[in-house]
Amino acid sequence: MAVKDLQALVAQGRRLWTASPDPGDPVACATCHYDPSKTRGWAASFPKFKPLPPPHGRVMTLLQANAEAIQRHYGPADPLPAATAITAYLMSHGAGVPISPGISAGQPVFPTRMQALAASVARGERIFARRCDTCHKTADAASPIVAFPCPVGGRVEPIEVFLERHRPSGQPLEWEGQAVADLIAYLMSHLAGRPLGLHSGHTIKEGP
Repeated sequence: MAVKDLQALVAQGRRLWTASPDPGDPVACATCHYDPSKTRGWAASFPKFKPLPPPHGRVMTLLQANAEAIQRHYGPADPLPAATAITAYLMSHGAGVPISPGISAGQPVFPTRMQALAASVARGERIFARRCDTCHKTADAASPIVAFPCPVGGRVEPIEVFLERHRPSGQPLEWEGQAVADLIAYLMSHLAGRPLGLHSGHTIKEGP
């Protein structure tokens, strides 16, 4: 069931990538980003700084960037389902690409954006120390990230939503918030160089 659910999510993401969900707007992701070889490394390059219109530019995860683009282009009441599907598709499409937060092959590297990512990683380290390291070692917490989206408690969900629901202590996190992006940026910094992989057989158990 888990394999089927994840495969179906990837297939849905591929459809959303290639065809607009809005009958009145034919423009889809692939309308502009049509070269698969150029988009293959996208997933491995997140989290990274997204230069949105000031003052909204910030470090975002892949899911957050997808949700922002969906909201901006199509304006759905809830961009999360479509963003989750497209994230699963891009993760699958980029399987095997070395993880390189902030850097995408063939794209220029902007020092100011890398500095913003470094600041995000530093904030994420502090968040991890406050919320997580009582129960989790950094290496152990980082490794499962490359398995998301994945089955959790009978449904397929992204890591951002898992972190929103996983509330051991302190202020609750919001999946679209900066704190979640910072925490994931910190954890992903420990995976740099590892191949990206979306593991259809990987199931995360519910925790406290």
